[in-house]
Amino acid sequence: MDHKKTSIRKTALATLMLGAVAAPAFSAPVDQATYNGFKIYKQQRCETCHGATGEGSAAFPNLLNSLKNLSKDQFKEVVLKGRNAMPPFEANKKVAEGIDDLYTYIKGRSDGTVPAGELEKAP
Repeated sequence: MDHKKTSIRKTALATLMLGAVAAPAFSAPVDQATYNGFKIYKQQRCETCHGATGEGSAAFPNLLNSLKNLSKDQFKEVVLKGRNAMPPFEANKKVAEGIDDLYTYIKGRSDGTVPAGELEKAP
């Protein structure tokens, strides 16, 4: 058995493991409303159809583009009442009560003021 190769492998593995543990996940600090909207988006599985960043897919709308054309009231109506393949969410208490924060999050993504990825509440 070549102890030098084994030692090199162990050192490389330890370096990789330490790097993975030491590297923090990136998250951007945002205001309370935006953070609440982000949590609603994730917890209520909006990403299932609209993607993790709201950019949609071939079958579902890109929310970032949609909010360039929809007013806040129009957005609320679509989410709460549904439209086309979009089911209504007015019976979903978290969505209905957090609709303003959900709008704030998605509008921020649309305007480019809220980055894609994990968010955290600003201190």
